[in-house]
Amino acid sequence: MKSVRRFLDFIIKGFCNFWVTFVLLFFYGSACAIATFIENDYGTPSAKALIYNTQWFDLLHLLIVFNLIGVLLLSRAWQRKKYASLLFHSSLIVIFIGAAITRYYGFEGVMHIREGEKSNTIRTQEEFLTILLKTDKVYRAYFPTNITPLVQDQFDKSFPIPSSNETISIKFLDYTPAEDKMSLDRLKVEVGYQGNKEVIEVEKNTMGQGPLIFMMGDLKLGLEWGSIDKVIPFYLELKDFQLDRYAGSMSPSSYASEIILEDPINNIKQPYRIFMNNVLDYGGFRFFQSSYDQDELGTVLSVNKDPGKIPTYIGYAMLTLGLLWSFFVKNGRFYRLGRYLKNQNLALLVALSLAIFNAPLYAQPNEANTTNPHPQITITKESIQDLLNHLQKNSNQHALRFGKILVQDFGGRIKPLDTLAMEYIHKITKTNNFQDLSYMQVLLGMMAYPAEFKRINMIYTKTPKLRELIGVDKNQKRIAFDDFFTKKGEYKLTNFVEEANRKKPAMRSTFDKDVIEVDERINAAFLIYTAQALRIIPDFEQKDHTWYAPTDAMGSFKDENAKQIRKLFGAYFESFHKGLVENNWENSNLVLTTLETMQEKFGKDLLPPKIKLDLEIFLNHYNIFDNLTYFYIVIGLILFFSVITQIFRNESVFTLFNKILYVLIVISVLIHTIGLGIRWYVGGHAPWSNAYESMIYIAWAAGIAGVLFFRRSYLALSTASFLAGISLFVAHLGFMDPQIGNLVPVLKSYWLNIHVSIITASYGFLGLCFLLGAITLVLFIFRSKNYPQIDSTILTLHVINEMAMILGLAMLTVGNFLGGVWANESWGRYWGWDPKETWALISIVVYIIVLHARFIPKGNSPYVFATLSVVAFYSILMTYFGVNFYLSGLHSYAAGDPLPIPPFLYYFVATTILLIILASRKSDLQSPKLS
Repeated sequence: MKSVRRFLDFIIKGFCNFWVTFVLLFFYGSACAIATFIENDYGTPSAKALIYNTQWFDLLHLLIVFNLIGVLLLSRAWQRKKYASLLFHSSLIVIFIGAAITRYYGFEGVMHIREGEKSNTIRTQEEFLTILLKTDKVYRAYFPTNITPLVQDQFDKSFPIPSSNETISIKFLDYTPAEDKMSLDRLKVEVGYQGNKEVIEVEKNTMGQGPLIFMMGDLKLGLEWGSIDKVIPFYLELKDFQLDRYAGSMSPSSYASEIILEDPINNIKQPYRIFMNNVLDYGGFRFFQSSYDQDELGTVLSVNKDPGKIPTYIGYAMLTLGLLWSFFVKNGRFYRLGRYLKNQNLALLVALSLAIFNAPLYAQPNEANTTNPHPQITITKESIQDLLNHLQKNSNQHALRFGKILVQDFGGRIKPLDTLAMEYIHKITKTNNFQDLSYMQVLLGMMAYPAEFKRINMIYTKTPKLRELIGVDKNQKRIAFDDFFTKKGEYKLTNFVEEANRKKPAMRSTFDKDVIEVDERINAAFLIYTAQALRIIPDFEQKDHTWYAPTDAMGSFKDENAKQIRKLFGAYFESFHKGLVENNWENSNLVLTTLETMQEKFGKDLLPPKIKLDLEIFLNHYNIFDNLTYFYIVIGLILFFSVITQIFRNESVFTLFNKILYVLIVISVLIHTIGLGIRWYVGGHAPWSNAYESMIYIAWAAGIAGVLFFRRSYLALSTASFLAGISLFVAHLGFMDPQIGNLVPVLKSYWLNIHVSIITASYGFLGLCFLLGAITLVLFIFRSKNYPQIDSTILTLHVINEMAMILGLAMLTVGNFLGGVWANESWGRYWGWDPKETWALISIVVYIIVLHARFIPKGNSPYVFATLSVVAFYSILMTYFGVNFYLSGLHSYAAGDPLPIPPFLYYFVATTILLIILASRKSDLQSPKLS
């Protein structure tokens, strides 16, 4: 018995240790990563068939859970009173149980209902092969299939014929995937009956085309491959489908289904309203507003039956409470790390930061009638320059006045014309002060003097090849609008634009990209020259909320109203010319007053408050986030080199100069906070709903972490400032759109504020860990007996790095699972293996390995931790940038065709490897002992 017990102890201890944990987690993360690329290239069914829904992947989950249970038992967490740690580690087991119940007993499907009709059938998400037999009755048999371009689970089934001794056999032969979006997958099977065999090819039923009917002898059979209908014991009747759009736009603002629930068994008939983020729960099923028919007379509801929801939610609650508890318990890792820093007089404002970060924060252009409204004169370089001089000298105040006129953009948003001018003119010229003119001055000049401005070199280009194609000097960065057209009015880029758009993004050359971007600029300029972008006139009859450009209003309004519009704008352009020459803007301003009165009278329901408009113009003119970019970077670098110099001199870092730099960083963060608050108010939603907003929020998270956590660790503070600046720099590189836009319906939820704010802030903390790790490796390179103070600095940075990583990982984990709650409450599925959520999970796995590396031999060292914190950040880069721009999914901005990998990334990786190698030569420093 003793030998058996020793053998079992050997097996248990051999399996339940951290080496096995890391191996299991490595394989788990790798499998998930591979699955995301399979899904992008071959579709979700292939990823599920190869990885997510396989038995070996389920077994991997089970092994991880058993390993976790064993490690918890062997660590004697309960005996050592590690209750907080035990709670959040145990929560993972509960979450696994809930997920397993969902995986094997859950059900997903869709219900389609037309107005005035009712339904009690749900179309399954799972695919089946159904065989139908017609004798005196219609008999049906079906079985699930797992057939994708990468995986074909072959089958050979037999079914008895009712009231007969005969059977029907069906055998897999071949599968042909769809060649394009217009074709369907085809399945070839062999059907056998009474010794006869027939090969049948059936198409996947994705459009309700019905079964394929055929005869075998005297037997009438049917085959259908695809989803099947399941009957539920009650009905839903669609009384009305309601779709609201943003004013003046085709973009949906919200949509809802007015439903009558009929349950004849329980004699229930009552109305419900289902809309995004508001579900119907009945009979164990949950109905979510998913989509709608193109004619807006039918609704599509996603349906979910999830018996694993309650244990999963219990696990989420345990996880959140356990992580929060672990920050304050005295025998916890985080508290002990903080005590170590306090012993070095490095006070940390942990509780305040936790409260902040976890609180719910609530063209092809064609020639058009764009004639010059002013007396026809010969246009020369001198006359154009004279025009620009007059614009610079005399039009600034009037341009500011015009910028306050409201305009409705093509997305339906009402905003100051100043905002539209900034968006269009910056896109066209790629500069903030073209010809020393403001955005509004340029826009007014383009509208009032189109013939002159079409001859001004203002369309920005990148490649010499495109400039040579147009016929200008290859070193001339900007080209005139007229130069893009031949004397016959033919657009010179037509064929090149079509060819570039036919290519996948990864296959486009620099010239192709330039052609596409220049074409967009030409179209933007065309919209200004023709005033099509100037949608400033509300509907006089107030039939809808669409605003019109002057030319559209003249063509669609009643004759009397159209005549008033024509006179109004004719008078404006005449008075504009007079104002420009004589600097007398009285008549022009009177026209603007008339426009404002017109907008207040006929568009009053859409007008934003004046304070909101003033703040939006304030944001445009002061460009807070762009201006903070270099301030953050410069102050951070100055503080960094100042601190490094004092470390090598063995002097105190708390000098007056460094304190002034700290105050400047605090002021920057305060300005950043005010800017975010203004953008929140102006946009009407939390400022982290797109790529640009999430980057400026990450920058804020990095800055706020620095001033709250590291106010007495100037080296870490300088790193936080530098990271904030770099984040803002990336936000303004040009591939992220800073425009304030409307939210899609699913984002109109308080879950946006909770989930996105927490998970995005975690990127700021983990980015800070990356920089702290890199600085630590640099310090390892310069370790020397002559500079013993470097060792103490490394240990301090190591502790700060670990604390920041614990916070970052906690927020990433809680934020990811809260995103699951949002998804479940919005569309009925808390986990769908979407690439974004999957890579967030992979990042969690990566950082779990980093934080637990200290439990293995030689893993408990500042060098190892610094190295891993640098390498681990690549998973965050993939989660944020890689998924957004290289993989297709619910969260991404890509369409499935990846963009080319930036060349700088290769240098970035090479520098990382070189830094790790150089630092390894002096890596024999042990981690500090914590009390």
